[in-house]
Amino acid sequence: MKYNAVVRFLSKNEGGRMNPPMTGYKPHMKIGNEQTSCIITPKDSIEKMNFGIDHEVFIEFQYEDNFIEKINDRLNIGLYEGNRLVGHGYLYNNR
Repeated sequence: MKYNAVVRFLSKNEGGRMNPPMTGYKPHMKIGNEQTSCIITPKDSIEKMNFGIDHEVFIEFQYEDNFIEKINDRLNIGLYEGNRLVGHGYLYNNR
């Protein structure tokens, strides 16, 4: 299932990525103290999600069943590559 979210990616100067992520980006998403893999797809037809801009996206969880109880509106999420925070945001209008 796809969930609505707003995300913002961090640039290298902010401790994030060197290059902006492309559509279909697959970071780890942290919810509370737990992490799961996810796929991020922009709602509009852009291919590259630039730094420092809020992007409306769809997020698909790799293991949705493990997190279904925690998914709610305005749920804060962190996006990671390894232990490095590369973006953050929140889920909305998903119930």
